[in-house]
Order: sequence, then C-alpha cells, then structure tokens
Amino acid sequence: MPGNEQMIEGRNAVLEALRAERSVDRVLIQDGAREGALGSIIREVKKHPETKLEFVQKKKLDDLSQTGRHQGVIAWTAAYDYASVDDILAKARAKGEDPFVFILDGIEDPHNLGAIIRTANLCGAHGVIIRLNRAVGLTAIVSKASAGALNYT
Repeated sequence: MPGNEQMIEGRNAVLEALRAERSVDRVLIQDGAREGALGSIIREVKKHPETKLEFVQKKKLDDLSQTGRHQGVIAWTAAYDYASVDDILAKARAKGEDPFVFILDGIEDPHNLGAIIRTANLCGAHGVIIRLNRAVGLTAIVSKASAGALNYT
C-alpha cells in the first residue's frame, strides 16, 4: 500500500467513502458475501469504473485488517486531507452559519476520535480540530469508528 493511500475497513466506512465520492482505488470483499450492506458496496463500486473490485477469502481480509473487525470489506482510498481552521470557518460562512467546531487536545485513542467525529457530524459541526502532535491521526480505526462520518466532517 503506497504511503499516499489510506486503508479503511467496515461496511459503513467503505460505503460512505464511495457515496462521498472519495477516490477509492481498490475494494476487497469477502468471497461469497454479497447480501445487505456488502451488496450495496458492490453496486456503488460498479458506479466507479476506476475502482478495482476483488473477492477474496476471509483469511486475506483477516491478515490485512488493522482493526480486527473488517466486516467482510477493506478498501484503499486517497489519504484523508486535513483542513485548516480557515477552511472550517469558510465552510460555516458559506452556509451562513456561526462556526460550530469541536476542538480536541491529546486524543490518543482512535476509537474515541472516530466516535467524536461521528458525533460532530450528527450535531452539524463544521469541523473537528485536532493537534498535529499528541493526537492520533486519521487511521483505519478512526475511519471505522466514525462509521463513515470522516468523509463528511
């Protein structure tokens, strides 16, 4: 996996990345699993001819998984871009709203960061500010814990 790509895992995280028009390079789906959310992911991938779709054995997904909970799907996307504070404030101005921002310091647990991002998205926040140092980055675990909200906040 090249350094400019981000691995994401889990049904909601992958589905929302596709729906949010993120650049998804490759999607691996557990062989034989085509029902429910995985069927929706397959349909979304077919709308993006540049995205490579592969069906693989569960063991391969288990070996690649960083979270241990891939739910039958792993994808690689372009790395998440960090927005500046100015970008976040401009987003609020464009909506004609007062800025609503979550400011975090020292968040080291990726599950907590993902949950906070998901909450911020549900509350209508314009962004989440994290420190570059002393904080977890935007990892596969954060993406999965945010249940896809990382694509929208």
